[in-house]
Amino acid sequence: MHAMSTSGNVTAILSALLFGVSPVACKAIVGEMSAATLAGLLYLGSGIGLSFFLFLRRQPFLSPMLDLSSRQLVFLGGAILSGGILAPLFLAYGIKYGTAGQTSLLLNFEAVATTVLAAFVFHEYVGMRVWMSKLLVVLGVVVLVVRDASALSVSVPGLAVLGACFFWGIDNNLTRELEELPATVLAAAKGLVAGLFNILVGFFFLSATVTPFQAGASLTIGALSYGASLVLFIHALRQIGSARTATWFASGPFVGTLLSVTLLGEETSGGFWLAVGLMLAGLFLLFREEHVHLHEHEALAHDHPHVHDEHHLHSHDEGEAEGAHQHFHVHKELVHAHVHWPDIHHRHRH
Repeated sequence: MHAMSTSGNVTAILSALLFGVSPVACKAIVGEMSAATLAGLLYLGSGIGLSFFLFLRRQPFLSPMLDLSSRQLVFLGGAILSGGILAPLFLAYGIKYGTAGQTSLLLNFEAVATTVLAAFVFHEYVGMRVWMSKLLVVLGVVVLVVRDASALSVSVPGLAVLGACFFWGIDNNLTRELEELPATVLAAAKGLVAGLFNILVGFFFLSATVTPFQAGASLTIGALSYGASLVLFIHALRQIGSARTATWFASGPFVGTLLSVTLLGEETSGGFWLAVGLMLAGLFLLFREEHVHLHEHEALAHDHPHVHDEHHLHSHDEGEAEGAHQHFHVHKELVHAHVHWPDIHHRHRH
């Protein structure tokens, strides 16, 4: 398997584990907090933590965003609105009024939403094995959300989580188009803007009440489960594409599911475990996925983090750089065949 794809898979799974514990942690502290306040504190914690990280590393924050084109600024605004404001608001409602176990499992639907948008809107290649995995996830979602098929009774908190997944699906595909913006800068901007917005909504329109413990705990959860997780997720998007990153990310909700049973003692049903089995089967379908064919790389000049792999054979005046590094570089036209995923160098159609 290509080294970049292996790294992308591992990065996506680490991101998933950090995010997977958040529904259980939030359920334990939410109390009487409004959904908007919880969502705002989570994302504000993400923004503050990442901004502090940028400060310690003396990385610029505003200048990379000022260098974006008008088209990229629209993508950035869309990502903040869909993924930073709307999605966490819907998720917080699902956490507050639903169970942590159901919420964790339903987060798998984000992979479905991301894949459908990646394939039909952004024309990312998606193979049959990926589509089969999504079908199994959808079947699991139906088992969880439909309470009484004969009466068409559904879980409203469950639908709220599905809404969050849909908005994150939009966010994931918009974020992938911003590969020249450093992942930490992008995640910090999203956290600060979206966090402040939802907190203001909670305090001015919903008479929000929150204790110092709840505020501190929410900010901490946000810094780890949303901030650090989001940076890892963005790196994975750029290495293996939206559809595959979202699918590997679906491993995280199973962590939350196990914690909801073992730590919170939530009751489960036969249908719940049937949904678990269907979704796990969908995840395992990807273990042996490979995609290879003859393809052409057009000449390209851009700036992004990279290593000296088969797509980056350039040299440096000061000698060969070792490991990951970043600078403006030129790709010559190239035609070859190898196992690859839809990263920033493989956006061709089929």
